[in-house]
Amino acid sequence: MSASRTGFHTRTGSRFRSRILVSSAALTIGVVLGVLGPLLINATDPVGHPVHLVLSAGWSWAALAFCVGLARESRVESAVLAAASLVTAVIAYYLTKLGQGQYLTLGRGDPSGTPYVSWGDFASKTLLWCLVACVTGPVLGLAGNLARDHGLRGLPFRMLVPVVAVVEMSERLDVEAPLQRPIVDTTWSGVRLVAVVVLVVLVGRAVMTWRIRPSAGRAGE
Repeated sequence: MSASRTGFHTRTGSRFRSRILVSSAALTIGVVLGVLGPLLINATDPVGHPVHLVLSAGWSWAALAFCVGLARESRVESAVLAAASLVTAVIAYYLTKLGQGQYLTLGRGDPSGTPYVSWGDFASKTLLWCLVACVTGPVLGLAGNLARDHGLRGLPFRMLVPVVAVVEMSERLDVEAPLQRPIVDTTWSGVRLVAVVVLVVLVGRAVMTWRIRPSAGRAGE
């Protein structure tokens, strides 16, 4: 009985430490994602600007919530932690923009011309995107959790982020890229190419796994 209790407490403690570790990592990555996007907006070097473009894209935010769900066994934890990571990223994003002076404005009746922070604009945008994070985060987190199924049932969920990346990058290339610098076109084209390759690998691996399993079953009969 004593050994059984010891084993139970060990497993419980291990799960608790794992939960804390994953939660801390998810929130930390959310902060990094939210900060680096606006922080690198004025970067002109061949590394900083592409990183800004990638981190500011919608698919990278979706990937954050998806990977959080992928890291947890519990569907409830996946949904809640994914939403929390996105909310953290949103808050970090807008706090960084606030620190950069994005929400400074001039009072119309102030003869001194002293700028002040437009807290209403800052709060409304932050709350709006926090609400979006609370709606989309659980969905993406649950998709990541369901993607843990390595069979064909999990394939549609594993394809979610690459498909979002292909669609978003294609839309940006069609609408925005002609008005941007060549590095923008190169970055978005590269992201789309990588996403397509990932889709091909995911589908090919799933098909091969599906074909091997029946063959192994027949061989064991």
